[in-house]
Amino acid sequence: MKCMIDGREIEVEPGTSIILAAQRLGIRIPHFCWHPDLSVDGNCRMCVVEIEGSSKPQTACSTMVTDGMVVHTDSPQVRKARRATLELLLVNHPIDCPVCDQAGECYLQDQYMEHGLHDARISLDEKVRKRKVVDLGPIVLDAERCVLCSRCIRFEREVTGTNQLGFVGRGDHTEIAAFDNRPISHNYAGNLADVCPVGALLSRDFRFRMRVWFLESTPSVCPGCSTGCNIFIDHRDGEIHRLRPRRNVSVNRSWMCDLGRALYKGAGAPSRLLGARLRSEDDRGMIPVGEALDLLSSRLRDAGEDVAFLASPQATNEDLFAFQSLCDAVSGMLDFRVDDPQDRMAVLEDGVLLRADRNPNTRGCLELGLGRTGVDAIMSACRAGRVKALLLQGPELLRTPAAGIFLEKVPFVAVMAENDEPALARAHLVLPAAAWTENEGTFVNFARRVQRIERAIEPPGESRPRWRLASDLLARLSRPLDATTAWDVFRLASRSTAAFSGLEHVSIGESGLDLDAIKES
Repeated sequence: MKCMIDGREIEVEPGTSIILAAQRLGIRIPHFCWHPDLSVDGNCRMCVVEIEGSSKPQTACSTMVTDGMVVHTDSPQVRKARRATLELLLVNHPIDCPVCDQAGECYLQDQYMEHGLHDARISLDEKVRKRKVVDLGPIVLDAERCVLCSRCIRFEREVTGTNQLGFVGRGDHTEIAAFDNRPISHNYAGNLADVCPVGALLSRDFRFRMRVWFLESTPSVCPGCSTGCNIFIDHRDGEIHRLRPRRNVSVNRSWMCDLGRALYKGAGAPSRLLGARLRSEDDRGMIPVGEALDLLSSRLRDAGEDVAFLASPQATNEDLFAFQSLCDAVSGMLDFRVDDPQDRMAVLEDGVLLRADRNPNTRGCLELGLGRTGVDAIMSACRAGRVKALLLQGPELLRTPAAGIFLEKVPFVAVMAENDEPALARAHLVLPAAAWTENEGTFVNFARRVQRIERAIEPPGESRPRWRLASDLLARLSRPLDATTAWDVFRLASRSTAAFSGLEHVSIGESGLDLDAIKES
């Protein structure tokens, strides 16, 4: 069906709301209560539009397009209605903008500047006072700032099913509240701060840390589990300040779990490895990465075919392909299935987003064919003394309780790791790896959707992406990888991996590509 919005014709499917139809034309209709991934409530009245033939303005969020409809989103009648709505919302709103963390992302602030600019008709002494700085665990509530849009209530009801928030009071004393002021207890509390259009619900973790207009945002993918939620990395001057969800209706809609939000802290942790570390009889300690790679390549060369490699499902496809190429260059044993993450990959743990497999790229390991030798076979070979050198792409194996028994007969164990931890003491050589926030490449989630990650900050010290470490080793073994960037490595992988055949990183886009859909087409 066709309609006219502000003099422009558009054709939409039946059941499309005016606000969505306008979005497709690039026309932004102001709103507070409407959210693309929540049910329509229509209580804020900010999105009213004028429809020819209708006697009064209608809400664009709840009014569906009809064939031949003519809509005006900026008529004098609409401007007057929006201005009245803003005046009503601001009657009791506190003037907290200088200290409010929502400044820069506040719908009320932005829409007043665009649609309000009216003179106040009430004195500060007459404002209704409500609760401020209410501790709800991971969330801090300021009831005075709330515009009663009900987004948080609908999120609790429709997404998590927890119903921990609701309205209390009547009239201008209405406010949101948690039952008995109990802390928000589910794993998606951070989304309450995301959906709040004003500064009523704020993240305790981010509160008073940084003004948002100073932050740069880099699109990426959460590495916390095999769902692969799309996110933004917000950073400034080489420091990451928060992660927030990036909308992708095919993966995570507008949400992410709190476990994923906390992962940014690992990139800036005091335990970050800034250089290579060698454990030997003379206890040399820290050594340059170049010297460490020389030593490791010599060990791999001397071991002949008595070498084994364990890839990490935490690594990108580019990291994995370079690691696989290194293994092939020395004809070693190869696998990745420590603790069998592939068996948990599709298990939805909490009914929302979080999966039992806490790795972002288990599917990528399978697509690249890294499950070759079997972890048990590699460990048996280690125990029998048939492995002279073992290279680990991540510390997963070292964390297992039986690792000491398996590795005691391996003369040389090297591991790539981002952060120091007690398990690394079991390795003879530790190579500093870049964190996911410092790398670029691709992950494949449980549903075979390939998605890009982008570098937000530079790696600290001498740490390098895992694909670069593998490439440097290949060069020392006289088997150089024809690649200078992660995207060069992906191009090489697409030539030899059926799942990635014909793909380029540009074609993947910011929303990713479904490998099953590509195969069918």
